[in-house]
Amino acid sequence: MEQEGEEIKTISFTDTNVEIIYANDIKEIITKDNEGYKKIYDAWLVQQPMFISDIFKTQMRDLTFAARNTYPSILQMNKFLSEENREEALKFIEYMRKRDLTFERQKWK
Repeated sequence: MEQEGEEIKTISFTDTNVEIIYANDIKEIITKDNEGYKKIYDAWLVQQPMFISDIFKTQMRDLTFAARNTYPSILQMNKFLSEENREEALKFIEYMRKRDLTFERQKWK
């Protein structure tokens, strides 16, 4: 979340963390708890809330509630951001990092 313009070099998931290493070799660790999900929510959804044309709406909803310390949503996000779901989790992270709804919002006005 902190290395906005950098490509992800590697990503790994544990039961408690998401570890991202960027192309510039900076490592970011995000905890899979209320605090970590609030950090992600603030970076991705405060300025650009979920929009009608977004994909990953379920995960955005779960992230929103996990950031508010809703236990079932934290469990859902933990399950989603896991090695077993690596491919979809990486797609979600890449999508959210590059998401820009400026043009999309203009179409709906």
